[in-house]
Amino acid sequence: LFSPSGSSSRWFLVLLLHATLLLSTFCSVVVANEIEVTKEWQRLGENDTVPAGMHIRMDMTTGEKWVKIPDDDDDDETEKKGDGTTTTAMAAVIQPDGSVQLSDKATEKKKVDKEYPQYDFEMMHRTLSKLPEEEMERYGGLPELPDAAEGSKKTVLTSKERQAFEKRMAEIWQQRQAELKEVQEMLIDVPEVLKERMRGIREYLEDPFEALKKVDLEREDDGAFVTDIISLLKDLEFQLTDVDNARDFHTLGGWEMLVSLLSEHSHVQNKTINKLSRATEGKIRAVQANAAWTIGTAVKNTGEFFPYAVEPVKVGTETTTALDMLLDVFCQEYKDDKAWSIRTLLAKSIYGIGSLLRGNRLSQAHLIQNNGAARLGDKLRYMVVRNFNGDIKVIQRLLSLASDLITDIKLDGEASTASLNDAIIQAFSSAEWCDVVSTLLVSDLFLPVRVQETVMETA
Repeated sequence: LFSPSGSSSRWFLVLLLHATLLLSTFCSVVVANEIEVTKEWQRLGENDTVPAGMHIRMDMTTGEKWVKIPDDDDDDETEKKGDGTTTTAMAAVIQPDGSVQLSDKATEKKKVDKEYPQYDFEMMHRTLSKLPEEEMERYGGLPELPDAAEGSKKTVLTSKERQAFEKRMAEIWQQRQAELKEVQEMLIDVPEVLKERMRGIREYLEDPFEALKKVDLEREDDGAFVTDIISLLKDLEFQLTDVDNARDFHTLGGWEMLVSLLSEHSHVQNKTINKLSRATEGKIRAVQANAAWTIGTAVKNTGEFFPYAVEPVKVGTETTTALDMLLDVFCQEYKDDKAWSIRTLLAKSIYGIGSLLRGNRLSQAHLIQNNGAARLGDKLRYMVVRNFNGDIKVIQRLLSLASDLITDIKLDGEASTASLNDAIIQAFSSAEWCDVVSTLLVSDLFLPVRVQETVMETA
């Protein structure tokens, strides 16, 4: 079988063959001679006819026509002559009604070519072969490359084998592309996800008491499914690890609502939190803790977002900042401050404070101007004096923050901010801070080696 160079020449040839065969069959002035067809190619004479269902090809170089009985191993290809030159021809089948059609094999090949007109199957195979084996197992495995080299020779395939390979590769490739498209659509819809999270926070703030009834702190929840305000914040924290998402969340107006979750007044209406049941208070502390965690993650290590830490936000009837709210939560005196919910809240709050302060000169200046370093020192003294080993983790984080701020200034402090640099160093090396660090070293608290190292670095 032969393949023409283009679709237009193919159909022109079909029409030509059709006309020729009709003339040879029905023209009464021609003496027809039906030849005996075999499985070998035979050249047709000027007035020769053949039975229906035979394979016919035409040499487009010489105009000669050849015929044979159809064979499953026939293939569309360019024939090579003995002199090394090639001839391009085409196979056709004479139908019982005298019409001429492409052979079943040629039709199938045309169908495959039309269905996958621009596929580079070898390139596709190379690309997919770089995926992990367990990834390819989802698609039923990667078929062997038919033309893989064996020494210096290549495997010779029949047309059916090649078509089977191409069909399977196309199925895998299309499934893979569909999955990638789905992921892209999910990414495109991320702003909608952020808007949905904002709607969830807004609904919570409108009726926190009703929303807290849905919270079950005993249920293990990693944020994979949003069922209440806690799982919503866990999912939001994950979303805001992406810089673009954090920017979009702020642009869409979600920042102020998120910061407002740190305030007790946002959760309690017309009563103080201490008058609530311990279970309800624990839920509120969990909401505050996850809000602090999310705020820290959104700003952490991203200079573009540093202003978020000190920009004015409206919480209730007061105007404040995210940094001030975190300081209030961390430095507050709690009725049952040894409870797990409070200890978690303190840990998440100091994480948020550290995320907003490290490398952020705006926040550092705001901290010094509002006596924030002294407030942190007082909280540290309280935890050291009460001698509770449950505070060790929070103590270490607070001391690490103070050490990092001072070290950063000593190593990379700019001359243009010399006054601020001096103010920060003095604030965290004041008599009060030095005294509480000394007290910690001689206290009865069990200090792991890592904590001892942190204390010595701070001292």
